[in-house]
Amino acid sequence: MQAATRASYILKVIAKVGQVSVVDLSEELKVSVETIRRDLKLLDKKGELVRVHGGAVGKQYQDEGTSFNNRACSNIDDKKYLVDQVISNIYEGSVIGLDASSSSWLVAQSMPNIRCTVVTNSINNINVLCGKQNISIISLGGYFSEKYKAFYGMIARNTLSEMALDLCVISCVGFDEHSGVWDSNEYNYEIKKTFIDVSDKVILLADKSKYKKKGLLRICGLDEINLVISNASISK
Repeated sequence: MQAATRASYILKVIAKVGQVSVVDLSEELKVSVETIRRDLKLLDKKGELVRVHGGAVGKQYQDEGTSFNNRACSNIDDKKYLVDQVISNIYEGSVIGLDASSSSWLVAQSMPNIRCTVVTNSINNINVLCGKQNISIISLGGYFSEKYKAFYGMIARNTLSEMALDLCVISCVGFDEHSGVWDSNEYNYEIKKTFIDVSDKVILLADKSKYKKKGLLRICGLDEINLVISNASISK
């Protein structure tokens, strides 16, 4: 495929979804990662897109995600009430995935000190769990985001994709029965989708403030979630 054809394809994808991944483009267009990086560099230089870590975004794209520090202070009472229901699904010997959400952080705080393994990309989860001697912690490496206090990018995603988890706990910026589960930025979106792919059981922890809301990116349909834990009035 010629460079001009690749460039046209890349810009069409960005116009549709707002962002592209170097790895995904490499697989879709059947060229090397280095070739895609050169394409993106040239398009960035022309002002057609903006290069970011691991890919590129459209010129109008904005990372609308709320920082961890802000999320950690919102709807605490609702979240703590729901966390107890998550803990009842954790058992000795299990391998558990926790995303970088403030909801998962509360789960980490409440986890009993039993023999199990936690896989996470969140530095906050690691700090909480390191004091619980019976819990083994596997940290996903990669690019560290100060805003989200977590690791992201190709390294984190590829490491996680090679694992097999008994269950994972994820949150979102919005969800409902019809449109599915949503997030606001590519960083959290990629990790959460991978958690879903590698987990036998997927738990969505989302308080009522997130019901009937949408974000920039659709993570999955609600039918891909095994257990929804929420205080929202969700129809069957």
